[in-house]
Amino acid sequence: MKRNCTVELVVDEETKKRLRQLCDLSSKLWNEVNYARLRMWLEKRHIDFDGTYREFYEKYKPLIGAVTTQTVLLRNGKAWKSFFRLLELRREGRLPPSITRVSPPGYKKKRKPRVLWTIIRKDQYEMDGDRIVIKWLGAIGWIETKYKGPVYLKGERGELMIRYDADRKRWYANIAFSKVSEKMVRSEWRRVPLRPKGNLTAGVDIGVNNMLAVYVEDGSTKLVNGKPLKAISYYWRKKIAEYQSTLNGHGLETSKRLRRMYAKWRRQVRSYINAKVREAVEWLYEVGVSTIKVGYPSISRRGTATSITSTSGRINIY
Repeated sequence: MKRNCTVELVVDEETKKRLRQLCDLSSKLWNEVNYARLRMWLEKRHIDFDGTYREFYEKYKPLIGAVTTQTVLLRNGKAWKSFFRLLELRREGRLPPSITRVSPPGYKKKRKPRVLWTIIRKDQYEMDGDRIVIKWLGAIGWIETKYKGPVYLKGERGELMIRYDADRKRWYANIAFSKVSEKMVRSEWRRVPLRPKGNLTAGVDIGVNNMLAVYVEDGSTKLVNGKPLKAISYYWRKKIAEYQSTLNGHGLETSKRLRRMYAKWRRQVRSYINAKVREAVEWLYEVGVSTIKVGYPSISRRGTATSITSTSGRINIY
């Protein structure tokens, strides 16, 4: 089970320049290899994963280093394998009804400019105090930058994903952890339990008014209110529609402010869902549940899809 922790990078002009080069080239690499593989798939040819890997590995290795190039190429390969697995499940009729479309991996683009993004292998970076040092970057050399924000997990560090938020003009690093042993809660380190307390099975139905309806085989039940999600969406739809009308009156379709409004809407929805799912899974852990069976809604409603991740113990999701 993997968990993630996000921190903001504090960069000077030189570091910003190097990060921009690294992320731009990583994103370009993803787009080029993805285009080559997508073209093969659309032409109904066998996708030559090994050949495309070798071609773009040799091209980008001198620019961003062998390790970064390999990591980006392997991540794209995993995305294609996930796509083919979903196609297989659809052919077998085993996809949940909420998944109505299966698409091949997309490009690292947001409108016209490339998304500034990269992925760093776990042995390619070090964390020392409030600093992150990234090495083996080919022509770029190395990058050292400060970060702010708590690293609230203890465990085995995995890959480091770096991205640039163009609307907020900020750099972020997402640190993956596995085998998490402790978590910081209210400035206090607490042990993360690794095994369920019992062997009970619970069923979870995902809905709208009741975001989660939970029933445990011993008769315990729990409802998670979904109406605040509707209220959040109603507020932002109204606010965005009003601002969109103002933009249209000036002959404009979008703006940075509009994109920030959409981003804030998504963050509020994601924050509420994550908090309530965490509360529900922690409650399930306390009552002794080890297996959760999730029932998907027959009609997928926009903005209500989510997934359940265990935060307390080794709980299996079906």
